[in-house]
Amino acid sequence: MAKVLFVQDVLFESFGPECLCAALKARGHACDLWVLASTGRRGFLRRLRAYRPDILAFSISSFGFRWALDAAREAKRELPLVTVFGGPHPTFFREFALEEGVDYACVGEGEGALVDLAEALDRGGDPAGIANLARRTGDGGLVLNPLRPLVADLDALPDPDRGVYFQYAPLRDLSYKRFMVSRGCPYNCTYCFNKAAKGLYAGLGPYVRRRSPERVVEEILRVRSRYGIRTAGFIDDTFTTDKRWLTAFLDLYRREVSLPFTCVVRINEIDEAAAEALGRAGCTYASFGLEVGNERLRNTLLGRQMSDGEIRAKSALLHKAGVKFLTYNMFGVPGETLEDGLSTVRLNAEIGTDLVGASVFQPLLGTEIHRTCVREGYLDPEFPLDALDRMTARSPFRNMPDLRALENLQKLAFIGVAFPRLIPLLGRLARLPLRPLYALLYKGSLFLRFKVRFGLSTLETLRLGMGSKGRFG
Repeated sequence: MAKVLFVQDVLFESFGPECLCAALKARGHACDLWVLASTGRRGFLRRLRAYRPDILAFSISSFGFRWALDAAREAKRELPLVTVFGGPHPTFFREFALEEGVDYACVGEGEGALVDLAEALDRGGDPAGIANLARRTGDGGLVLNPLRPLVADLDALPDPDRGVYFQYAPLRDLSYKRFMVSRGCPYNCTYCFNKAAKGLYAGLGPYVRRRSPERVVEEILRVRSRYGIRTAGFIDDTFTTDKRWLTAFLDLYRREVSLPFTCVVRINEIDEAAAEALGRAGCTYASFGLEVGNERLRNTLLGRQMSDGEIRAKSALLHKAGVKFLTYNMFGVPGETLEDGLSTVRLNAEIGTDLVGASVFQPLLGTEIHRTCVREGYLDPEFPLDALDRMTARSPFRNMPDLRALENLQKLAFIGVAFPRLIPLLGRLARLPLRPLYALLYKGSLFLRFKVRFGLSTLETLRLGMGSKGRFG
């Protein structure tokens, strides 16, 4: 039996480690998960010495991974263990496997690769040829093993192992519990990893897959029975793509579960029948990407392929069905002006957005738009990969005259949506050097957004926020 310890920096439930732990435990291996924010570096080292894992595992994105490398390097000085890194960053930047402290980088979906690695180490075999793993050779070169086919039948996989997260009371006792019903997205947005992932897995099975309605409902009922749920959340890239599946699932969910829920949709997929079905089944908030108010930037640059008219009409269907919605918006996309940013605020106000999600745009490595940013001079080709961790509230771009104003507007957008008459004033305020004040206002809006959208109590929201801080060191 191999022992695997997953490590992450913040207190947040992630399906990657849950699914991997479930697959490992189904084959008789042991798993645990340590959150650095709970104790910091000293607590991590104590846990490491007590648990003595064979494998130390990390799931990372391009938004901050230096902490993981630091933890891996120190762990390898403490114990003779193997480190493996998975997630979007190693998948689209294979050279990550050459970093000091990295023994293996997992490319793509990792259940099969991590189970094979655990079993090879357990029996003293050679893990060098395991599919989906990248590694450094003795002479400093890079070897990427072939990818294995995608798991076509998601019902064949065990339920995510929530126990590794629910050992932490703020997550276990949270009245909002998250569920995943599918993998993959059929769309080709230029800023998203899904487009690149589809190319990566071409010929290796269907990229978009769904669990059966019955299997999802069974999991929800088990989680509710054991841990309690007041609101369920479906966190898939888009919940509404397959209308036949959606109708069957919502009918079953209404009969068997009947809890308020949130979900992520793509607004072009909403028709009257889908909106009404969501409303009948208890959807309290549907989230979708509006992204930018400038239609040309939305469709030509970002690849969203949806018009202002479609956004207006489909949003009205949600409101008619009694479904509130949150929109995701980006400020500071390549070539955007302050007036473009204000058009994003105006469109949100026009459609009656209930909650506003706003971020400063960051070009993820491996995406089409990242290449565009480098090619057109918005991003320095030598821009350090780990700098995105330090810049999530600021843009890494150059050669954009309105960039600092757009960063400020991102923090003020919720005011303009709630009070449209103030939008012209926001354009002037955004040009003032008042970033600390605007950041404070934005944090307050973020607190309220989480509380309202997920139906959390004030105490639950505070506990989550306090438990989501910390880095290794």
